[in-house]
Amino acid sequence: MTRPTCHRLSSKGRLAVLLAALLAAPAARAQLGIDLSAPKKEETKPAKKKAQATKKKKPAPKAAPSSPKREEAPLPLPEPTPEPEKPVEALPGEPPEQPAARAPEAPPPQELPGLKLAPADPKATAIAKERLAAAKKLLDEKATETAALAFDQILREPTFREVHDEARYQRAKALVRMGLNHSALASFDEILEKGPRGSRFYHSALEWVFHVGRKLKNEQPVLNRVARHAQWGFPPAYEDRFHFLLAKYEFERGRALADAGRAADAKAAWAESRKLVSLVRREAGAAPPVPSDAPSAGEDAGDIYAKARFVDGLVLFAQGEDQASVEAFKEVIRLTNPKRGRHPDPELRELAFLQLARIHYQNRQNRYAIWYYGKMPWGGERWLEGLWEASYAHYRIGDYEKTLGNLLTLQSPYFQDEYFPESYVLEAIVYYENCRYPEARRVLESFSRLYEPVYEELAAITTRPQTPEAYFEVIEQSPHGKGGAIMRRILKVAYTDQNIRRLAESIGEIDDETDAGIAGRRPEFRESALAKDLLEKLRADKAALVQEAGARARGKLEYERDSLRTLLAQALRIQIEVSRKEREVLEGALARGSQVEVVRDLKYSTAVSDEHLYWPYEGEFWRDELGTYSYTLTKGCKDRLPRSRAAAR
Repeated sequence: MTRPTCHRLSSKGRLAVLLAALLAAPAARAQLGIDLSAPKKEETKPAKKKAQATKKKKPAPKAAPSSPKREEAPLPLPEPTPEPEKPVEALPGEPPEQPAARAPEAPPPQELPGLKLAPADPKATAIAKERLAAAKKLLDEKATETAALAFDQILREPTFREVHDEARYQRAKALVRMGLNHSALASFDEILEKGPRGSRFYHSALEWVFHVGRKLKNEQPVLNRVARHAQWGFPPAYEDRFHFLLAKYEFERGRALADAGRAADAKAAWAESRKLVSLVRREAGAAPPVPSDAPSAGEDAGDIYAKARFVDGLVLFAQGEDQASVEAFKEVIRLTNPKRGRHPDPELRELAFLQLARIHYQNRQNRYAIWYYGKMPWGGERWLEGLWEASYAHYRIGDYEKTLGNLLTLQSPYFQDEYFPESYVLEAIVYYENCRYPEARRVLESFSRLYEPVYEELAAITTRPQTPEAYFEVIEQSPHGKGGAIMRRILKVAYTDQNIRRLAESIGEIDDETDAGIAGRRPEFRESALAKDLLEKLRADKAALVQEAGARARGKLEYERDSLRTLLAQALRIQIEVSRKEREVLEGALARGSQVEVVRDLKYSTAVSDEHLYWPYEGEFWRDELGTYSYTLTKGCKDRLPRSRAAAR
């Protein structure tokens, strides 16, 4: 190994090299950013050899700082000189000990802007801590607007950098207490991006993210943050919720991969989801934790263990393990039973019943499916969806009376804006199979009259080139009555996609936060630099959400356009078949010279169970009767199969 050339440096030269060495470390850290992972092996081993070689020669002077191991080429340390220390200024007339050309390369310390060889100014630090304490006192006294502005002013003062980390955290807390949840999440992101080693408030910020997530209609913003920062771990009190959210993220990721045709990657994602679900403890059904300094503990995240088991059931069903999936959903129903003392979750319980009914229906276990559809709470969010799907199960077993009764509820004036176009086709099929040809034709005519304009509007929207923002504007304007009944039906088409609905809810929350949460506050806040920064971030977040929602809306509208076109063609074929049957009856009557009977009177009874009261339907609808209708078929085909044989088909 070649020994480096040694030169004797003057005092000014030594100081220049020292300053260059001091400047090297910050430059390397700035380049590495927030990457705090261990250096690669191939970079670490040569550094050790070099350090050993240097140690064998001669120790470095104590005044010179050692270079970080991450630097690939640390500056060579100057050899110590035998002479005693000399003043910084050279004596007059003393010749330089190094060539004169090398000394001016490093500027003197007073010419280096920003270089501070001394610690931070104690006076500035004391002022910063005093300002921080005053702002925290304002926050404790519920003067949240003033406190948020005070924390923001501290962050804008470079000399107060000693307290910037805490000021950033306290400012985000103040935004939560002001109800600016999306702005608060963006502020907590500034802490989370630093990692647990970059900010001592990392774990506290993550707790607040979970806390804020329970205030949002859509938990996707929290889901994304959990997946992004999973490598750094999580607060112990939020361990179960962390695993549940990450498991849900992996399930949705697997479903997206499956839709994209990447089956192997989808299976890997689902396997990871099941692994994370297994880490959720059964006692996670207890009340969810809240940060110690949170404003209140009134929010309820429900039974985390039950939610994890529901995700497990979805994964098992996606993997084709129907029986294991059924057991998982049954456990969810037991856990959400309000009489068992755990956290009641009506929405989760309704979803579990719906999934169980669908699994049994898919396996042609129609009576089991009907039983589970009947367990869905009356008037719930997905009650109409369950009622519609149960109609097909009743049709399969030949229970035409209940099929027509359910369809009567779906087509009632209470649900005229709901989107169930296939219900008309099913109703026409039931009438056709019972030789009720006039009724079948009437239903098909109603279907064409209602849904042909919807199809034409869908075709017009999806065929012309539009940006995702324009597609989102189409579904956004529907609730306000623009376009009438057709546009309201198109809204229902788009909102059957849960992802679009959640995105629209988040966009609505951001709009409320922008218009009322910030613009509606007193001038001192809404005209501040903080408010301008928050509005800019909210606009950027909204633009991203609108872009995604618009792209999803386009795909959904195109899918429903094609499905509706198929239904209209199917209705036309049924109408042709009805006309053919009527022609056959007419030709038979002409050939025989008398009327041909194709229908016969059916025996029926008005008997009902002790829990119900028979009330004839005379055209009126009562809300408490919805879902209980049963259409009585007084006439049917003369050659109609017995019920036992019809049920076996």
